[in-house]
Amino acid sequence: MQNEKVIINLRFKSILSTEEICKLSDDRKYLLKNTKGLISLFCYINEETNTIGGTYIFRNMELAQHYLGLFLTEGLGPKYGVIPKTLKIDIGCLKDEIHGRNA
Repeated sequence: MQNEKVIINLRFKSILSTEEICKLSDDRKYLLKNTKGLISLFCYINEETNTIGGTYIFRNMELAQHYLGLFLTEGLGPKYGVIPKTLKIDIGCLKDEIHGRNA
């Protein structure tokens, strides 16, 4: 199942403000657009819970796991001010995709 699309949902709380997180994300858009195997990324902030997250879709598991390794080891996690015990990562193969009428 090497060629199945893979979804990663990554969420955390940060020591940084919402504005700082948005600036960091904006500054990294070019790098993210050129991330090997990345099909799409949806970033989100829940101001009620002070949670920041991203839902990534990759071409396959190998490329998704490679990106996660870089996120955790090359300082992107710390750059975003991730509070370690709040980091949650879910990863799995995308089995179905439904498009709404207005999509």
